[in-house]
Amino acid sequence: MKPFLFLLLLVQFQSYAQNAPEPTNAVLKSIISRTRSFNEQERKLSLASGYSLGLHGEAEAKRRHDFALQVSGEINLINKKDLDFADEINAELLLYSFEDDISEFKFRSFLNPILSEGGFHTQVTGMSNTSLRSVKDAEEYLGKLNDLPRYMEEHFGLMREGLKIGIAQPYDVVKSFNNTYEIHIVNLPEQSVFWKPFMKKPDGVSATDWNVIQERAKSVIINKVIVAFKMVKNFFELEYLPAAPQKPGAQFFPQGKLFYQERVRHYTTTDLSYDSVFNIGLQEVERIKKSMQDVMNQVGFKGSLQAFISSLRSDPKFYPKTGEELLKEASFIAKKIDGKLPALFGRLPRQPYGVEPVPSEIAPTYTAGRYSPAPINGTRAGNYWVNLYNLPSRTLYTLEALTLHEAVPGHHLQMSLTQELENLPQFRRNLYVNAFGEGWGLYAESLGYEMGLYKDPYSRFGQLTYDMWRACRLVIDVGLHAKGWSREQAVEYLANNTALSLHEVNTEINRYIAWPGQALAYKMGELKIKELRQRSSTQLGDKFDIRKFHDTILSEGTLTLRLLDKLVEKYIKAQGAKP
Repeated sequence: MKPFLFLLLLVQFQSYAQNAPEPTNAVLKSIISRTRSFNEQERKLSLASGYSLGLHGEAEAKRRHDFALQVSGEINLINKKDLDFADEINAELLLYSFEDDISEFKFRSFLNPILSEGGFHTQVTGMSNTSLRSVKDAEEYLGKLNDLPRYMEEHFGLMREGLKIGIAQPYDVVKSFNNTYEIHIVNLPEQSVFWKPFMKKPDGVSATDWNVIQERAKSVIINKVIVAFKMVKNFFELEYLPAAPQKPGAQFFPQGKLFYQERVRHYTTTDLSYDSVFNIGLQEVERIKKSMQDVMNQVGFKGSLQAFISSLRSDPKFYPKTGEELLKEASFIAKKIDGKLPALFGRLPRQPYGVEPVPSEIAPTYTAGRYSPAPINGTRAGNYWVNLYNLPSRTLYTLEALTLHEAVPGHHLQMSLTQELENLPQFRRNLYVNAFGEGWGLYAESLGYEMGLYKDPYSRFGQLTYDMWRACRLVIDVGLHAKGWSREQAVEYLANNTALSLHEVNTEINRYIAWPGQALAYKMGELKIKELRQRSSTQLGDKFDIRKFHDTILSEGTLTLRLLDKLVEKYIKAQGAKP
């Protein structure tokens, strides 16, 4: 299963200059060049077949697997001792980038192209952000819309095969999937999200041509787009739901536990067993509980942790009354953090960011917030998305932690700086290693104390809730996918240990069920960054500079945790560790 971390938004990272530096090692340079050629051949093959939205069948999965296996073998033959550190990073990250295609075909997870938030059919909604500047742009966009029924049917074929062999999302994850397709089954073309690019005439298109384009667009939306989403509705409701598995967990897939252990390795970038990860989670849960008890004592609460959490969930003062109130509060927090960044970072990104609501077409099954990246040379800023759906589930006491994670100094700062790094080969600017990226986001939440946030005890409890949430993920994810936990068991564990709203608890559990292993990345990455900070501070003593440390962590873009460890060791040595 290809993770839709940012839906179609990550494709925007392709807008980089092509003169990025290449590896010095000849084999690595050749592999990068051949990878570009392979991807271009795949694109041309799709277009030659008349398929603007690409080919997504088993043959394509096998082609990607075979290519990835071949070039990975070539990388593994390189004598790593002959590589400088830059090419050591390039080699390891190339291997990381290819292993998903190898795993996907080996364990046949390409037959399961959906997550709890959506999948192949929600991916395409990102096209609605297309800017039309010419008749040619309009023709290309209309070609994609025309291709939607074929695109949907191709994925139905994969999922039918997945159902036959037991690789599918369970019933509880997809029973409310109607939110992801019914919003696109509209009465008028102007009501469709896909109409957005046709709302404003481009300067370079005549009024006559634009009228023709708009009329064609109305016809395509009625006869292709709406029809395609009616096909999705019929498929899920008449075929998929009746046959969906009842039990959650990758352990019930063919080679299930082997597949899950491989996902653990991929998302943590470690060789730890899932049992080891589970035990780390249990230890973290107990550690954080003690800090939660301290906050309860501070506010004079005498009951149990569960009673305190229940009181937070039922008190209306902790919830926004309007979506505007929530957006304003998130914006205020974000701007307050902006002013604190220079104390902790020597290098800040040029690219700005805005605060926007999660798009309504995906909000019902979406998380509380997310970062939406933008190309560095594009015409818009990055966006910190805040979910306004179901306001009684959007807790204000967690908003500082959410903003630190998704905006700054979390994902916006991290991703924008990566785009601006001039020393990285192209593929590394487009790469996202979850253990690094999500580990940084969780670490960023803890920086709120150094920035003067979390002054209110309830906000501090919100930060602890977010930390506990990620600790619980280590327990729950392994429990669901390797230890036979039921969905109800997972819901109860998360609800009893965090002050997340019950809506968020249920949304999160569906996410862990649907996306094996990804939830492990946050806490495992954060623990490594905190370990490296402590090591640097101890060994450097008075020479330790938090700004230099943070700049070092972000200096090479996304990394595996092994590479991050080596990077920090080089930083400590360069700074001159005390004897």
